[in-house]
Amino acid sequence: MAYSQEISRDQRGAFIFLVDQSKSMNTTFGVDDSGQTISRAQVVAEALNRTLDELINRCMRDEGVRDYFDIGVIGYGRTNRAEFCWLGNLAGRTLVPISEVAENAETIEEETTTMVRGQPVVERVAVSRWVAPVAVESTPMNGALRLAQSILEPWISANPGSFPPAVINITDGMANDVDSDEELLATARRLTGLKTNDGHVLLMNCHISGGDDAPVVFPSSAGQLPDDTYARLLFEMSSELSGRHRAIICELFERDLKTTPTLRGMAFNADAVALVKLLDIGTRPAIVFNQAAEASSHARTTEFEQ
Repeated sequence: MAYSQEISRDQRGAFIFLVDQSKSMNTTFGVDDSGQTISRAQVVAEALNRTLDELINRCMRDEGVRDYFDIGVIGYGRTNRAEFCWLGNLAGRTLVPISEVAENAETIEEETTTMVRGQPVVERVAVSRWVAPVAVESTPMNGALRLAQSILEPWISANPGSFPPAVINITDGMANDVDSDEELLATARRLTGLKTNDGHVLLMNCHISGGDDAPVVFPSSAGQLPDDTYARLLFEMSSELSGRHRAIICELFERDLKTTPTLRGMAFNADAVALVKLLDIGTRPAIVFNQAAEASSHARTTEFEQ
């Protein structure tokens, strides 16, 4: 059955996050817990850093962080081309084993406000981050998809039996490095045409710009979307999700699994909550580790060492 391979150190997974860094990402997206305005770029960076931190926690074992995943973060818009946008010691790297992601976090202190007995209390907490909020130039989304493809092709050759890589694209606008929607769609289809023995690469798209249309998250059909060209394009670009994803989504969103035969990995006009849910759901199904295989591998290693 496709998309059924469990994750282990021998059959690791891969995630690539594509982050829109165009000038419009500096637009105010809402307010934080302390009532301060926060931009789209800040919301995305915070959500992505939390997701990376959660992935690290899920890979933590007694001996440290196990390399269940390779992770990449591609930014597009800081310049007129897409590029990997790791901070600090990881700058210039592409796909990075998650143990190295854990070792190279930048730690900063942030103020957070919590309510204690009805009164706001401000505390300073240490926060790990790997990605900074950026909002500078245009939207070379096509280049980001092509860069992801060029990185995943050799990864798949080296890991043919693994759970298929997932690419999660977060944007607030349309690509400006293509001449037509068909060109962008063709690039997306070349990316999702890549496959391991367990299935095709999964592409999920999250549109966060806001507007008058009601948010649509994980649609089953294009008919659930507004009569919007960009919404329909995102739908066509996005992968049909696996049974694992579908089961989780139906549980979280209280949908009937039996009457929901298909779902696409997209969110249109998403708010911050929908962004976090898409990141969570997009990374969660692969984290069902083959614990029996891991235990067996550990036993063989121990016996060999003795």
